[in-house]
Amino acid sequence: MSNRYSVLLVEPDPSMRSGVEESLKIEGFRVTPAGDLQTARRLLSSHPVDAIVMELRAPDGAGLDLIKEAARRPESPVIVAMSDYPDTREVVEAMRCGALDVVEKPIYAERLSHLLQAALETRRSKTQTTGRPVDQLSRPSIIGRSAETRKVMDQVARVAATPGTTVLIQGESGTGKELVARAVHFDSNRRSRPFMAINCAALNESILEAELFGYEKGAFTGAGKKGLFEAADGGTVFLDEIGEMSQSLQAKLLRVLQENSFKRVGGVQDVNVDIRIIAATNRELWEEVASGRFRRDLYFRLNVMPIGVPPLRHRKDDIPELARHFLERFAESLRKPIRGLSEEAARMLNDHPWPGNVRELRKVCEYAVIVCDGSMIDPRHLALAEIPEDGNLVDQASGTVLPIKDWSIRSMEEELIRMVLAETRFNITRAARELGINRSTLYNKMRDYGLSRDRREIQQAV
Repeated sequence: MSNRYSVLLVEPDPSMRSGVEESLKIEGFRVTPAGDLQTARRLLSSHPVDAIVMELRAPDGAGLDLIKEAARRPESPVIVAMSDYPDTREVVEAMRCGALDVVEKPIYAERLSHLLQAALETRRSKTQTTGRPVDQLSRPSIIGRSAETRKVMDQVARVAATPGTTVLIQGESGTGKELVARAVHFDSNRRSRPFMAINCAALNESILEAELFGYEKGAFTGAGKKGLFEAADGGTVFLDEIGEMSQSLQAKLLRVLQENSFKRVGGVQDVNVDIRIIAATNRELWEEVASGRFRRDLYFRLNVMPIGVPPLRHRKDDIPELARHFLERFAESLRKPIRGLSEEAARMLNDHPWPGNVRELRKVCEYAVIVCDGSMIDPRHLALAEIPEDGNLVDQASGTVLPIKDWSIRSMEEELIRMVLAETRFNITRAARELGINRSTLYNKMRDYGLSRDRREIQQAV
């Protein structure tokens, strides 16, 4: 990722501001922090930026006012708002004022980075002269030389050569499914058009529908808005966690795939689009079909070109190259003279089962660079989870024990949610915050796994 994009970060909480600032810098952005709206306005007037990431509920005024002011500027920046448990009205109002999206805290650096990068690259591509080569920094690098990774790249090359074949990417969380989707887009003849990504599990049904299909004036307060399908015309839409989409939206998505058209929310006119849809899921989607949670006809429409991204434990030949990449990236960002891994540290990385896949390896490398004061990473710098003989996952830092029935993501997710609910005594708000998901998603997962003391309570709460 290039550091050519500048971001104004507006966050009153010092610890949150510091964490988001450091995460964005590591992702390659140039960040200017501000603790209040007054400071943000002053910085914005003297230093134009490409994007603004801001807390909606500022102590010295309404964050919506800053969104409106920034959106009216001649070169308006991309605006992403943040909030603790935003309600639907708040989200719609922020987007009506000019925000690209409203993300719920805690913030995931990768999601925020992808959101900003996609929007900024889309804006840049629209300003380019037709036929001008797209900056190759837009094309993500899929790192690894294992046979499994080469197979994935061969599939990417084959589907990229087709004009609009639908792709279904399946794999465990943290394996890099969005990276594969971006590679398909940027290797295809759609590379000069937008790549728009959305996580279907991060938004409730009504907001997700408005985000995908847009809405007509009067459907919500204020003017109408284009959805992702319309904004990505000629390009690619990436639907992450497609298995979390409601049956109602699945039916509407099926029409988009069949007819290349849809209606905005509150609209009566068909909108025709030319897009490639890439969907991804960490679930076994055929099992979801068999259980009746996912439409059979939509499954076959999506599964034209399936790409399976193997877990890191099945492609261990990639670990040295991935670790070297992450260590070099974090060392450069944190200005540390890290030269590499000791033999023992490299062996530990190779022997670890990596239940969190590449995402876990990335975080382990980041931590190692932060705590290392020398030039070599050795075992004491690696915060790896221990796997005792009894099959329990133990975090070295906290000592927390996570019993694992098997190594499937679904089983591990169930046990993790069960543990956090027990720790928080079924305080849903606190548990959702600890898990890094919104309450609606947690309720849905609790219902799936039967983790409620009283199932009727869950039904009423959703």
